[in-house]
Amino acid sequence: MTALQSRPSMFPETDAPGSNEPVAAESTFELLDLLRLRLRTPTLGDLKVTATWLLPTALLTGALVSLGDGPIGAGLAALVILIILAWRLPHFAAYVMIAGAPIVVGFGRDQVLPMLRVNEALLAVLLMVLAVKWLVTSRRIVIRLHSLDYVILAMVFSGFVLTMMSQLWRTLPLGMDDILYAAVFLRMGLLYGLVRITIRTQSQVRTALTLSLLTASALAVLGTMDSLNLISTAERLHRFFPNDGFIVDDGRGAATIGNPIGFGVYQGIHAMIGLSMFLGGERPRRLVGAAAALCCIGVVGSGQIGPLISFAVGLVALAWVTRSFGRLARFGLPLLLVIAIVAAPLLARRVAGFDGAAVSSEKREDISNSPLSEQGRQLFEANPGSSWDVRLYNLEMFFIPSLKEPTNIVWGVTPQARVTSPREGEEFIWIESGHLWLLWSGGVWLFLTWFALLGVGMVQARRVLRRHTGPIAVAGAATFGSLWIMNVAQTFDPHMTLRGSADAFYPLLALMMAAAYHQSRSPGPHEGRTP
Repeated sequence: MTALQSRPSMFPETDAPGSNEPVAAESTFELLDLLRLRLRTPTLGDLKVTATWLLPTALLTGALVSLGDGPIGAGLAALVILIILAWRLPHFAAYVMIAGAPIVVGFGRDQVLPMLRVNEALLAVLLMVLAVKWLVTSRRIVIRLHSLDYVILAMVFSGFVLTMMSQLWRTLPLGMDDILYAAVFLRMGLLYGLVRITIRTQSQVRTALTLSLLTASALAVLGTMDSLNLISTAERLHRFFPNDGFIVDDGRGAATIGNPIGFGVYQGIHAMIGLSMFLGGERPRRLVGAAAALCCIGVVGSGQIGPLISFAVGLVALAWVTRSFGRLARFGLPLLLVIAIVAAPLLARRVAGFDGAAVSSEKREDISNSPLSEQGRQLFEANPGSSWDVRLYNLEMFFIPSLKEPTNIVWGVTPQARVTSPREGEEFIWIESGHLWLLWSGGVWLFLTWFALLGVGMVQARRVLRRHTGPIAVAGAATFGSLWIMNVAQTFDPHMTLRGSADAFYPLLALMMAAAYHQSRSPGPHEGRTP
C-alpha cells in the first residue's frame, strides 16, 4: 500500500460532533422540520428592527413602483431594497455578487445600461454603499493582508495600472476599448475585495457556498436545455443574453452567461464546490450531491472541449488533495451513466467537428500567401470540420509576430484580447490562448502574476484544508481543484477575466481567505505531512 493510500481522507466519512455541525437532515421534510424547531419567538428588539427597516423599505418600494414606468419602477425599487440590505448587512452584498451576478452577467454593454454591464453596475453600487457606511460609521477596516491578497493586488497593478502606463509612455493608441479591457482586472480585484472583507464567519461561508451552488444548479439545467435547444430555449435566451457562439442546435450552451466557454468553466468550478461540500458532510447530503451532479452535467452541457478537459484535471486534483479517490469514484460511476444518457447528443455534435483532416503545412503556406480577405474562407474550405486549425492559424498570423519584439514581450501589445479582422464578414479576431494572451495584454509581468496566483493559491488552499474544519475547509478544497481547472482552461481561452468563470473564481478565493479570521485547529497525526 502506498503512502498516499495509507493516510485517511481530509474529509471524514462521518461528521465529527461540534458546535458547527451542519443541519442533520436527509430529506427536504426533515430539513423544514428542523428549521421550524430552530425558529425562536420574535422579541421586542426584533419587532423594533423590523419596524425601523422593513416598514420604510416597503413604503418606499411601493411609491417607486407606482411612480416608475413598469420595469423602471421595479428596478428602482429593487435597487433601494438592495442598498438598504447592504447597509444593514454588509455580507449581504457578497451574497448578491456571488449568487446574483451570474444571472445578469450575460447582458451586454449598452443593452441595459450605457457603457456598463449590469454586473459591473451592481458591483459599483454595492461598493459605494459599503464605502459610505465606512465613512459614516467607523472609517476603520480591520484586515490583515496575506500572501494571496498581495498577489491579487499585483494582478490589479500589472493588468490595469502598469498596462495603462506602458501604453502612455510608449505613445501607443489608448482608446475606450483599451481602458475597458484593462479595467476588467480592477473589477476582479474589487470583487475579490468585497467578498474578502464582508464574509468572515463559518456560517457566512456556508451560506455563500450554498447560494452560489443553487444558482449554478439552476443555470446548469438552463444551459443544458440551451445546448439541446429544448422548447426553443436557445432562441429565447439569445434575445436577452446574446450568446457569443450562437448557432441553434450546435450543442453549445451558455444559459444567462452568454459565453459557452465561460459557462463550462463556471459549471466546473461549482462542481468542485458541490463535490467538496458533499465530501465535507454538508447537509442535506442528497441535495448537495444532486446539485454537484447537475453542475457536472452542466460542464458537458456547455458543449466545449476545453472546459471538459480542465474539469477532468480539476477532479483528479480534488481527489488528491482530499484523499477521496474511492469516495469520488463511488459518486461518479452512477453520474457517468446519467451524463452518457443526457449528454450523448451534445458530445456527438461537438466531436463531429474533429472529423476533418488536418491542413498540411504546404496548404497553410499557400493560404498565408493569399489576400487577407480570402484566407479565412480558404482555411475553412481546406478543413471545414475542425476549429483547432483556425485557432492555430490565427495565432500564427495575427498575434505571435507581434510578440517577437522584446518590448512587446516585456510590456505587452494592447489590453484588448482581439485585433481587427481583415477578412470579409468578420469584425474581430480573438486571441484564443489564455497564456499567450497574458503576454499580449500585460507582458511578462502579468504572465508571472498569473503563475504566482496559482502557486500561492494552491499552497494557501492546502493549508486551509489541513488547519480548518467546516465550510472554510470546504472552500479550501474547492479552491484547490478550481485553480487547476482555471489553469488548464487558460490554455485555450483567457479565463482569468472571462465572464462566468472569473465571476466564480475570485469570490471562491476570497471565501477561502475567511480562514484568516479564525484560529487554526491543531493538525492531526496525518495532516502535518505533505502527501
